[in-house]
Amino acid sequence: MSEISFGIPKGVKEGDVFPDRMSLVKVGLHRSSQRGIDGNGKDGAAAIVVSGGFVDNYDYGDEILYTGEGGNDPTTGRQIKDQSITSAGNAGLIISMRKKLPVRVIRSYKHNSPFSPKTGYRFDGLFYVKEYKITTGKDGYKIIQYRLLKALVDGDDLTIEDGCIVEIEYIINGELKEETRSIGVQNSPVKDMASNSNYAKALIGKKKGDEFEFGSIKGKIKSIKKYLS
Repeated sequence: MSEISFGIPKGVKEGDVFPDRMSLVKVGLHRSSQRGIDGNGKDGAAAIVVSGGFVDNYDYGDEILYTGEGGNDPTTGRQIKDQSITSAGNAGLIISMRKKLPVRVIRSYKHNSPFSPKTGYRFDGLFYVKEYKITTGKDGYKIIQYRLLKALVDGDDLTIEDGCIVEIEYIINGELKEETRSIGVQNSPVKDMASNSNYAKALIGKKKGDEFEFGSIKGKIKSIKKYLS
């Protein structure tokens, strides 16, 4: 097996769809044509395939509750024994969480989710493992469940809209201040504002470097990050 690599392979972009697992291997998205987790307990985990293999998977788009590897019946997806935290893939995802390494998420047509492709395997970008827990699954066996959140993407060409996290600077009462706000971002890591609020309306449609006014506040957009769906 080739050396593990993190991030997005050259020539691949988010949203690309591939016909089968071997196609994922050829472009460098995943090193195995069968395993769900591409990783090990030394380097971390670089990719996961979200498929119909586990009944305890939950997919919310930007957030995924992903069941670790092992202990399931590959035909039914039901758990038939406990999972081990020391298996290569399970340990790898914990290393990725601790080192804050990006994990490539590939959704399979076999995955019963509105976010999955109708055919093939789609690369849906980079996620980060935020936490994990050992819990009892639906079938009564211990599973390792990982919570992954999609990475923020930023760029100079972004325009502020719903789903953005915005860094601004402004002067109020003669004092320069900075703050970071999100607009309509569920489970935002920063203070969120409703997209129909007057503050949000003063920011929506702006680009990096644009100036804005809100009441006595006069400011400038420093950066824009898009929380992708």
